[in-house]
Amino acid sequence: MKKIILSLVSLLSLVPLFCVEFVKSAEPKNNAYVLYITPYDFAGCTDKIVLNAGKDILDSMVRASDFIVQVYNSSSNLIGNDAGIIRTERKVVKAYLSDGAGLPSVSTTSKFITLKLEVSPDDEYSSPFTNAKILNVDELYGYRILNKNLNITINRRSAVVSPEAAMCKTSSFTWEDDSSEIKMEYAQYVPPKSGDKKIPLIVFFHGIAESGRNISKPLFGIKSTALFQKKIQGYFGKDGAAVLLPQCPTGWLELTELDPFGNRLWVMADIRGPVNKFSRSISSFFSKAFAVPEAEIDVETPVSYYTLAVKELIDKMIEENPQIDTSRIYVGGCSAGGFMTVNMMIQYPDFFAAAFPICEAFPDARISTKDIEKLAKKPMWFTLAKTDEAIKPEKYTMPTVERLEKAGAENLHHVYFDKVTDTSGRYKNAEGTEPYEYNGHDSWIYVFNDEVFDGNLNLFDWLSKQVNGQ
Repeated sequence: MKKIILSLVSLLSLVPLFCVEFVKSAEPKNNAYVLYITPYDFAGCTDKIVLNAGKDILDSMVRASDFIVQVYNSSSNLIGNDAGIIRTERKVVKAYLSDGAGLPSVSTTSKFITLKLEVSPDDEYSSPFTNAKILNVDELYGYRILNKNLNITINRRSAVVSPEAAMCKTSSFTWEDDSSEIKMEYAQYVPPKSGDKKIPLIVFFHGIAESGRNISKPLFGIKSTALFQKKIQGYFGKDGAAVLLPQCPTGWLELTELDPFGNRLWVMADIRGPVNKFSRSISSFFSKAFAVPEAEIDVETPVSYYTLAVKELIDKMIEENPQIDTSRIYVGGCSAGGFMTVNMMIQYPDFFAAAFPICEAFPDARISTKDIEKLAKKPMWFTLAKTDEAIKPEKYTMPTVERLEKAGAENLHHVYFDKVTDTSGRYKNAEGTEPYEYNGHDSWIYVFNDEVFDGNLNLFDWLSKQVNGQ
């Protein structure tokens, strides 16, 4: 069995990891289509397809109801006309004659047609990704577009367009020491107009679902592309802010701690927890029996296995971009990335100017008193929703905030939303009477939509004013 497993691992290691090249714009080739991916609050979605029919079409012949858009379980580049498994059909809400960029045609004839597709937070096939977990990649779904009246069948993709994702550079980084090697993907954005002018750097850590070896996950899974869009960039002056999005191969919650068998623990496992509890009970017993003051017993704060690798990646970006102001390095993240945010702030308190953890997954019971005192000296802004059942506020953020307040934190903000609902006006509940309600864990939606305020103070406005040493 062990040989079979090793053979499988070796085979998978030979499979090239799926990597999408996102372009700002593209014209579809003959008898092919261009896939458009747009960041939505709930995920990146395919909401538009521009196809090249390979022949001139009259505008009067283009009707949305005539198109059938089939979604396949694998990329259209890998299947023939009759191959693959149909997963679903996407609803075409609008169809019109266009130019190669998808803009309405100024002529009555064109070989290009644009299809607008219905998108919904409850439709998993709104997402372009198949989520092929076994290969640790996200393969794109294949599309087949049929129109009997126009006598066209198109299933070949010639490009993937996402102006938002195309703004950043993606690459790989390898960190190693005497016993370990870590390879991680990352995306980085540097404002083109910054030049030699000093700008801040925002380091943002994704959640557990965006882990792996495909940078499209952190770019689209949590709408992190909003960090380098005009709305949020505007808070950091006319030259904006640089952004770094590291991707964890496994999960930021993986620790340097080992179990008795030499395997690395994750933060959810606390092998010393029972020991600490037993020690406290013994101490309490002797204190009462012999009137001896109870010993000060404290936990040891766990450390992410990826701490050193991430710090070296940040240093690398700073070295390559001397316009980054090292007194304005900000760190944030959601869920497991919120854990990593707190972890990095504890490990490098003098390096980061401020932190903004979202629905953070650092168990309060595992943060030592000395590290709470360390965090209390730093500007911190916590965001979460009370309906979060995945990372319960009463075990994570709430007690941590209380301890920080007791430790004298002077620049501490915390915003607790009652729940997470759609604020765009696009989506309603099943009855159509109230805004659509998302999972309570998804409070990062408010952050990326720039809707987080503590009174009149805006999160990103506050963040932009934090400077190390002041």
